[in-house]
Amino acid sequence: MKKLLFIFFILFNIGFSKAQFAERVLLVVDQQNQPLVNFEVTLQFLDPSGKALHSQLSLTDNDGQITTTSALPISVIIDPELGKIENARIAPWLNTEKELKIQVTTEINRINPVSITGSLSPRLATQNPYAVEVISQKTIALMGAQNLTDVLQNQSNIQLSQDPVLGSSIQLQGLGGQNVKILVNSVPMIGRTNGNLDISQIPMNNVERIEIIEGPMSAVYGSDAIGGVVNIITKKPISNLNRVQTNSYIDGVGNTNIDANFQLGNLSRKSRIGLVCDMGRQFFGGTDFDPSTRSADWKPKTKLFGSIGLNYQLKKSNHLLRYSAFHEKITDRSDAEYNLITVTGYNNYFNTYRNDFLSLSDFTLNKRNKLQFQNSFNIYERTKTMVRRNLVEGTETLTRGEDQDTTVNYQANFRGFWSHQSANKKLEWLTGYEGQYESLQTKRVLKKDGIFDMGVFSTVDINLSPKIQIKPSVRFVYNNQFGTNPLPGVLGNNFKIAPIIPSLQLKFNATKHLILRGSYARGFRAPSIKELYFLFVDINHNVQGNPMLTTETAHNFIASVDYRHNINKISAVTFKLSYFKNYVTNQIQLALVDSRSNLYQYINIGKMNSQGINSQIEYFYNQLQIKLSSSWINNQSLSDQGNSWRKWNVIQSGLNLMYTFQKPKVSLQLFSRYTGKNYGYEESGKPFEIAPYFLADMSLSVPFLKDHIVIQTGCKNIFGVTQVLSSASTGSVHNNGNGNLNVANGRNLFVSVKINL
Repeated sequence: MKKLLFIFFILFNIGFSKAQFAERVLLVVDQQNQPLVNFEVTLQFLDPSGKALHSQLSLTDNDGQITTTSALPISVIIDPELGKIENARIAPWLNTEKELKIQVTTEINRINPVSITGSLSPRLATQNPYAVEVISQKTIALMGAQNLTDVLQNQSNIQLSQDPVLGSSIQLQGLGGQNVKILVNSVPMIGRTNGNLDISQIPMNNVERIEIIEGPMSAVYGSDAIGGVVNIITKKPISNLNRVQTNSYIDGVGNTNIDANFQLGNLSRKSRIGLVCDMGRQFFGGTDFDPSTRSADWKPKTKLFGSIGLNYQLKKSNHLLRYSAFHEKITDRSDAEYNLITVTGYNNYFNTYRNDFLSLSDFTLNKRNKLQFQNSFNIYERTKTMVRRNLVEGTETLTRGEDQDTTVNYQANFRGFWSHQSANKKLEWLTGYEGQYESLQTKRVLKKDGIFDMGVFSTVDINLSPKIQIKPSVRFVYNNQFGTNPLPGVLGNNFKIAPIIPSLQLKFNATKHLILRGSYARGFRAPSIKELYFLFVDINHNVQGNPMLTTETAHNFIASVDYRHNINKISAVTFKLSYFKNYVTNQIQLALVDSRSNLYQYINIGKMNSQGINSQIEYFYNQLQIKLSSSWINNQSLSDQGNSWRKWNVIQSGLNLMYTFQKPKVSLQLFSRYTGKNYGYEESGKPFEIAPYFLADMSLSVPFLKDHIVIQTGCKNIFGVTQVLSSASTGSVHNNGNGNLNVANGRNLFVSVKINL
């Protein structure tokens, strides 16, 4: 920690010294005079004669601004597909003009965001053949969100489950666990526990935006993407931006958080180098709804995290190096035990460590051809340490060796893309490869060999006419653990090909404002190492993996209506309606296969069908934004060999309100959501019922000193929801012991202070 603070101090002083150079600020706004955030602008630097020396692709910041310290005349160019200026080009922007304001005369604004998931270049929502939900950095900030759980709990068609030790897990389109792929900068996140990733371990301090695609994305992202993809995109170094930000947060249930991030641009006048760095600490003291006990319903947590990214921009290429680290400590205390001599208790300490390395290189060969190479290495380690604590003396001693456990998960991922656009722009072809090696080391997994797969995929965007777009995709996968051998006598016994993964998206622009979409996609999920080789046998457990498992497969159908209309300069409306259906076969589940020995084993017996309807309407009027959403999901599950189909429905609805006053510039927000009766599954596969509940948050954001200081205050969980009734088993470390499930910590007030320099 001391080293990180020292680096922060040095780099802050470098950034401060750089800020002494003369700066020019470019402001980009839309038709309503609102700043365009993360908008691409090309700055072309000119010599005194007007000849172009070099170009620099830049993104506007959260205020819609681009800052440069160059003394050269500059021409400003905007990609006509992303927007247009009145003359499409402004030249020259002279050094004597310290500020330049550009108004983009197009419908690029809050109703038509830009996304990058599933493609190589940024695309507007209206250009995508599949629907992408984009959650902007501004929306995340207005929520007062501290981690990904806080953000997704306000999204329709997403269900969250809270576990005091394992954290928060996600369901999408009625599918969860291994069936939802979580990406950070398009890199798969590792470290699943009981099939789920703890999304509360993803802090929001350095997140630029979140993109969600529902339905199988296996053709592009491979295994685990049956239910959909959630891509968390962090802030990237920008070569023209100098900024320091600090955030502090405190609430009434024991959260005390602080973090800082800064960006330094123009570190080298010749090579355009940008640096971004962040670090933070989040502390939660725990919550116990019964103060007479020593154990807590919500376990105390301490999180330390940080990252550093270096961006190197050349004339026709861009290169990013990024490293991030994360540490979380969870303390689980048992109730006190009294005897004639002393008072003792047991503590379980769960420590999670994440170290992630990423390199990303983009090459623009010419106007029609682009290359991208992405390589990453991820390390996940989780340790469990159990001690006996003398509550009188405060001393601790380790318990039995079998009570201790360490899990280490390694992943190496490498991807490459080639994008080609035809001269008439009617065809865009993206082809690429992806290789991944993953290993798991723990005393409860018998085999130490990892799983390696190599995939080749291709997608083609075909514009049959200005109104009709077709996008077929296909993926071929080799895997060293599963699949079938097409030519065993020629290729050998170890060569195995997974099922071919096709998909097809259709988009029809019915009118200027109305888009109709339809898609079919096949999904697949390879068995995990734990499902293949897990072994946990003692006096209370008999759980075994199954090396004979085959892949899960799924068929997904989606039809949607997308209406977006800028009614006039101060009002706009969007309406989205979609229907989906999933058929999942060979679902891997933990089932009781021998009642005499109480043997539970992972087997391909499960089937899961889900269907649903999602609707969302969003209305903008001047500074008022209203968003109303609802979803209905019907699930059908066959969870054991002798059981009949289990069917249930889940209804969700949400209402979000945001209003910004002109003078003073104060924002008022309300986020609310209702979740109807639902079902979950215990570790043994046994289903349990979850009662409905309603959550609502309200906050007020007040800026000072031209937005350099923003104070946010409000109330989370206005209705004081803590636990809901369930029919789950009791007494586990993962619940509260009375059969109820944790939902939230209860009603609490919070205050947040953000400083932007």
